Amino acid sequence: MAPAKKPGPRQTAKHAFSGRFSDMDLRLLRVFREVVRAGGLAAAEVALNISRSTISVYLSDLETRLGMQLCIRSRGRADFKLTPEGEALYQAIEELDGHLASFRSQVNAIQSQLTGQLRIVLPDDMLAMPQLDMPATIAHLRDRAPQLQLEIKLAAPQELELEILGGRADVGINPLHSRRPGLSYHPLFSHQSLLYTSASHPCARLPETDEEIITQQELAAPDHAVLSGAAHLYRLFPHKSIANHMAARLAMILSGKFIGFLPAYLAEEYVERGQLITLNPDRFRYQIQNALTFKSSAAEQPAVQLFLELLVVKG
Repeated sequence: MAPAKKPGPRQTAKHAFSGRFSDMDLRLLRVFREVVRAGGLAAAEVALNISRSTISVYLSDLETRLGMQLCIRSRGRADFKLTPEGEALYQAIEELDGHLASFRSQVNAIQSQLTGQLRIVLPDDMLAMPQLDMPATIAHLRDRAPQLQLEIKLAAPQELELEILGGRADVGINPLHSRRPGLSYHPLFSHQSLLYTSASHPCARLPETDEEIITQQELAAPDHAVLSGAAHLYRLFPHKSIANHMAARLAMILSGKFIGFLPAYLAEEYVERGQLITLNPDRFRYQIQNALTFKSSAAEQPAVQLFLELLVVKG
């Protein structure tokens, strides 16, 4: 009698998830989900905070566990592609996420009050933004979730995203300079930035200051990457000193020793008092889009959803 054949991978996988899901099962599914959302292994490194080689091992373990190939992957993003089985599994995971979100909502309703902590990180000039009403937002949060502990801190743009990616903040409002893997962005409003000088700066005393004279002045500038639409303007200035926070740049410009770009809403009152003057506004101007920023994996967290719901943005 011929020996019995050993079951192949697909036969073994027929009941791969029968019985209880283990913590490792859930971890493997989560890794697979984040890789698909990011569009590849390299982009998923930030969201998962694990190395690409470890991600590859997890995917291989999941494929072995299920007995089927889920994706075709290589070192680059462009070559990452799901197999039909991988597409079907991802859809099943999305449905599972929906059920879990519904479960969390039901539990919160049973608890009647949202508890825990919401950590919010904001730009240092947030009170000056005319479109943003943070005091009203905070009041609404306290009324709806009196037991929710709030932690609010201020940060420069590049610091803000790192706070969220590093797990030190849950949600923030940030100029949308670029899109980092692992973060979700909801555009809110835009503002205009102009080039300003103090009334005591030499440029302010010239009846007509041409571009060559302006660009030879020392610029108060951030050290982080500026909006792509503004980068060409910053490159015109060879002499720069650094101030990452908006309040610090404003102070440097008001000193009369520097010029610099500021949001028009922040400079308005100083212009009205004659302390600041715009320099060639038709030439030196750019628009910045502000966005609500949070980890993609935190989109379903009740506290984050509540903040999205209650954020007061004026037209």
